[in-house]
Amino acid sequence: MAVSLIIVESPAKARTLKRFLGDSYDVRASMGHVRDLPEKTLSVDVDAGFTPTYEVVESRRKTLGELRTAVGGRGREVILASDPDREGEAIAWHLSEALHLRNPKRIEFHEITADAVRRALESPREIDMNLVNAQQARRIVDRLVGYKLSPFLWSKVQKGISAGRVQSVALRLVVDREVEIRAFVPVESWTVDATFSRVGDNLRFKGRLVRRASEGDKSKLEIPDQAAVDRLLGELEGQAYSVLGIEEKRRTKASPPPYITSTLQQDASSRLRYAPNRTMRVAQSLYEGVDLGPQGSTGLITYMRTDSTNIAAEADGKVRAWIKSELGDKYLGRPRTDKARAGAQEAHEAIRPTDPTRRPESVRQYLKDDEYRLYELIWRRFVASRMADAVYTGNQAEIQAGDLIFRASGVRLTFDGFYKVWERDERDDEAQLPELAPGERLEQHGIEPEQHFTQPPPRYSEATLIKELEERGIGRPSTYASIVTVIQARGYVEQRERRLHPTALGETVNQVMVAQFGPIVDDKYTADMEAKLDDIEKGGLEWATIVGGFYGPLEKMLSDANEAMPAETGEECPLCHEGQLILKASRFGAFKGCSRYPQCKFRQAVTPTGEPAPPALLDELCPDCGKPLQNRKGRYGEFVGCSGYPECKYIRKDEKEAPKPTGETCPQCGKHQLVERKGRFGTFLACSGYPECTYRANPPRKDGKPRAEPVLLAEPCPVCGKPMVERKGRFGNFKSCSDYPRCKGPQGAKAKKTPVPTA
Repeated sequence: MAVSLIIVESPAKARTLKRFLGDSYDVRASMGHVRDLPEKTLSVDVDAGFTPTYEVVESRRKTLGELRTAVGGRGREVILASDPDREGEAIAWHLSEALHLRNPKRIEFHEITADAVRRALESPREIDMNLVNAQQARRIVDRLVGYKLSPFLWSKVQKGISAGRVQSVALRLVVDREVEIRAFVPVESWTVDATFSRVGDNLRFKGRLVRRASEGDKSKLEIPDQAAVDRLLGELEGQAYSVLGIEEKRRTKASPPPYITSTLQQDASSRLRYAPNRTMRVAQSLYEGVDLGPQGSTGLITYMRTDSTNIAAEADGKVRAWIKSELGDKYLGRPRTDKARAGAQEAHEAIRPTDPTRRPESVRQYLKDDEYRLYELIWRRFVASRMADAVYTGNQAEIQAGDLIFRASGVRLTFDGFYKVWERDERDDEAQLPELAPGERLEQHGIEPEQHFTQPPPRYSEATLIKELEERGIGRPSTYASIVTVIQARGYVEQRERRLHPTALGETVNQVMVAQFGPIVDDKYTADMEAKLDDIEKGGLEWATIVGGFYGPLEKMLSDANEAMPAETGEECPLCHEGQLILKASRFGAFKGCSRYPQCKFRQAVTPTGEPAPPALLDELCPDCGKPLQNRKGRYGEFVGCSGYPECKYIRKDEKEAPKPTGETCPQCGKHQLVERKGRFGTFLACSGYPECTYRANPPRKDGKPRAEPVLLAEPCPVCGKPMVERKGRFGNFKSCSDYPRCKGPQGAKAKKTPVPTA
């Protein structure tokens, strides 16, 4: 009888299983999903209960043919061993449908080790259609959003862009944070620190002015401005300093729980500088198996898409035994129970090493650098989570000077506990205080006032955005990395110095989505949808009912949006009075433009609802016409121009870009001096008499040598009659009009193709 066939997703996972199982099983890889919704059509029959139409993924046709051959006759046992989550269950179901399998067995394991695989083979089950339906519901809802809203955004914002259900919420978070930062008004405050020592002692320490003795222990001294500082310094002048009281405290710091998907992505970002998608890619390879030489291919970590901090009893026992034998009893922590996040799948485990005794150093030679660093991070976090608390001893002294009280603090680590294996944050250490006694006189060695301003909320990084999404219940472990990747790939968000900034396109898309599709970009609405998908997974809700409840309001919002933002406005163009104004879109946002474009180039910025956008007028008048200047956007970015455009075309030049006099006379007109200007292609020399004189030339080279100047020729331009010149280009010498680029005569137009022989 033929051996049983096991189908997994990836070749790496297949190799690892093959090492455990030998010739007892035939292990093949499906290379992920073999069926999906076609890309070019909606493929969801709304009138037939949202029935999806799947087709074989083109790149998987050959793989599917090989799997059909491997299945052979009906007598061969087929075991589906895809990943233990919704996506994995859906892959198993699609394989079953595409291969026409009858009663296939389904197994799952959270770590790819011999024992885990053996236990899974001993307890197979049927495909869980609740998990499949939860995945189908998510896929169909996301398809409906994409196919219904993307054409609307094409017509109103920019062609080729798209909308996503969860990604739109993430974009809104980034844009809302940017709005907060722009609206933030800093508030001034001051601190006053003093440096002290015991009389005759060289050890110095700092204290901060915190309160007045006359206002009680709970009072807090506010220092709003320089005037308040000056008054306090006046009070301190000539005062004696003495210790008012000493307080000692013992505090502990508990070890962190083992990693779940979101915390692994956050720590890998801050500690290793790995982007979330890179973290998941490396974790996938550690989970599926790494070739450890004589030991063969072995999975080093448990499944990396999880939101549970649970740990299997066997693994917990192993790591506790290792801590006891390697570090000693005092480092062994109490059994811990971590509070579960709402909606967490408690049947899953946290991310941990499959064998806690396999130290990172022992496998380093078999791992790539990024694999080693991530495995070390996971191993240390898991071991630390089972270790004893760190213990600190702190003391605090209050120092009196008249009615003013300073406070000085010191702390020291008295037992490292879990820090034995986990990197300690040096900020936990503060300066230590000397042995002080109440009433003791102190010497003061200087007072340092310092001005502060409140800071706006920081922009999100990829890691902190994932943390925010998790806290709001948006997305799931399998989607976090893709969410932050997609909003950047679509050009809605960009990274600068590892912080997420919305682009002009992203802000426009968000503005339209908030105005017309508010519920879809509402975090509570999206979190509620995630909770309903969880209920489908548990068998509590029908997936078609949930999709129907989402689709009805979506259609209504889309209809209302089309009425609120019609393409044709019915307004006459105020510039040419011949064309009609229509709503258009660009990467700078929505605007009204003339239907006769390009003959008429009238345009007016508008809001997403079609109302004229209020101009950002400045308290500065145009030097040419006297109208207010305003902030505007153009093809090269933001600039300040006249609000009377197009009648007045004044543009304010930045001081940095102001023409710089060279002291040389223009060789063309002989009347004006040359200035150095900046253009779109860099720095150039030009006549200050422009536009009367259009002379321009390149500046000297960086090495200080002069560039070759055009040589005037005794022949007129056949187009404009001005003198021709001989220039030097990248392909040799050539002739062109001296008035280029205003005049592009026959020689100038073909300059690069018509070299002139040199003498």
